Formats: sequence, C-alpha cells, structure tokens
Amino acid sequence: MQGGKNVKGKSRILLRHTDLAMELQEELEKEKGELLQTDGITMEQRKFSDSGLKEVVITVENETGERLLGKPIGHYITLEGKDLSKNDGGFHEDMSRCLSIHLEKMLEGRKNVLFVGLGNREVTPDALGPLVIQNLLITRHLKEMKSFQKMRSSMALSPGVMAQTGMESGEILKGVIKESKPEAMVVIDALAAKTSERLNRTIQISDTGIAPGSGVGNHRNEISEATMGIPVIALGVPTVISIPALAGDIMQSVIGYFGDRKLMKQYEDWPDSEKYPFMAQALSEELFGLYVTPKEIDESVKRISYTISEGINFVIARKNQ
Repeated sequence: MQGGKNVKGKSRILLRHTDLAMELQEELEKEKGELLQTDGITMEQRKFSDSGLKEVVITVENETGERLLGKPIGHYITLEGKDLSKNDGGFHEDMSRCLSIHLEKMLEGRKNVLFVGLGNREVTPDALGPLVIQNLLITRHLKEMKSFQKMRSSMALSPGVMAQTGMESGEILKGVIKESKPEAMVVIDALAAKTSERLNRTIQISDTGIAPGSGVGNHRNEISEATMGIPVIALGVPTVISIPALAGDIMQSVIGYFGDRKLMKQYEDWPDSEKYPFMAQALSEELFGLYVTPKEIDESVKRISYTISEGINFVIARKNQ
C-alpha cells in the first residue's frame, strides 16, 4: 500500500492494496474489458493436477508492462487452490511438488543458496517466513559428508523485524551475503491480498525480489538483485487483507443478497482503481489502518509453512533431477 492524496487531513489512498501480481492483472483486464496479453504483459494459465491446483504465470516484459502492472520486469507465478488452507494431504503434496518445479527453474542450477524467512515470529499472520525456515533441510555445514555432496548447499536465516533488532533486514542480509557468498537468495514472507477468497489459498513466486511490508503500508528497503548483488527469488502467501479491500467484498455480498441486478452490474463495472481509493476515503481513521486475518490463521500458517518447506526441501535435495 502506498501513500497518495490527502482526504480530510488524512493521507490515505489505496494505490497498492495487494502484493499479488495476479490481482493487479485482473484489475487491468477489468478496466480494459478484455484479456490483457499486450502492452508488455503476458499471462498463461494451466491446471497442474486433478486436485484443483491452478498455475498462473504472468510475465512483465518491458517498461510499459512495468508501468501498467506496477511490478518490476520479471516473472510472477501464482499457485492457488481452495484446499491450501485445508488438511488435504494429497493437495498439499501436489502444491509442494509444483512449487519445487518452479523454484528449481528460477534457481537455474545454482548450488549455494541462502533461504530467508522474513517477518515477526511472534505475530501469527506474519510468522510464515520464520516457520518455513525452521523446517528446512540445512546442508552447508555437511558438505564434506558423502550423502550430502549431491545436494544443494543451503543456509537459512530469520532476521526478525526492525522493532526487534533495530536494523533493516536488508542490512543484516548484506553482511551475511558478504561473508557466506551464496549464489542466490530465496526470501519467504507473508503478503496482503485484495480479496478475502485468496487468503491462505495462494502462493506467489517471483524472480524480482521483495519490498517487505509494502502490502500493509510498512515500507522497508527493497531486497532484490539490485540491492543484494545476487539473484533474489521471493515466495509468499497472502495472510491479511486491509479493511478498505474487505469493505469491497462486503459491499458486493450485500448487493447480491438483496438481488439488485442493476446495482450489482454498476458495482462490478466500477473500476478497481476507483473503487478501493473510494473505500479508503469513506472509512474512518480508526478503520482505515486495520488489517484482518482469518480466525483459523494459527493452523493455516503452520500447515502452509510445512507445504512450502517441503517444496523447498525437494529443491535442496534435488529430487526433481
């Protein structure tokens, strides 16, 4: 979320109310009234398995696409399915395998990788990164053992948040990179979504790095190849939604409940680029700054973190090769 114009003395406008490239893509398609396959942005959709897992690959090809989508040039892969938040072993296994395939491609054979779990372990919706890290297979210190020599050399770190350390995560990571010299870095973080239906149901992978806290208006320094000096792959799951974004979901449900088709059509045709700033302006100061998360977030984050760590462990152990 990024700042904008002043409303009644309050600087509050939702230009960036989601971290998901797929939701930004959907907004553009809605405004254009057609599938967006030009202007430097391409999209490919496919089904991974019969379990309901869907893959969406969005590629921002040039500066025009970058300006339209509001995302850096690169690849954004979204894996989603309603069962990600449920205790469905078969689905989670498919998700781990699909995640590992895409991550393997992005690493491009690099053997020495640093995995970073961003976020605050003490705040459940923000604990995804640290929880993933604690379940990873760490091999860097075991490279002399024959059984580990075919595996990737993996390191892992959870740097905490500035309120805990007094340091930017990027500052800590630069020091670690200087000493340990990894060939690539994979950062895992919790994200913000525009629609409640995607909370705890979507995994996004990108090769463009990450700006921690951007989805909730808490901007930290960018962690990317430009700032770190090595390729940075970002992996995240939306665990929170802003009240202005949630208000849009609620309004649509209320209109649908009363069956006013004309009003529903008007609401659906209302561009998201206008809808969400309006919601932000209409809400009181107390509501504007709130973010909510599903009530079952404790179990969901634990389950999803294990799914992600399993996918990463496939990559570390090179089970895809």
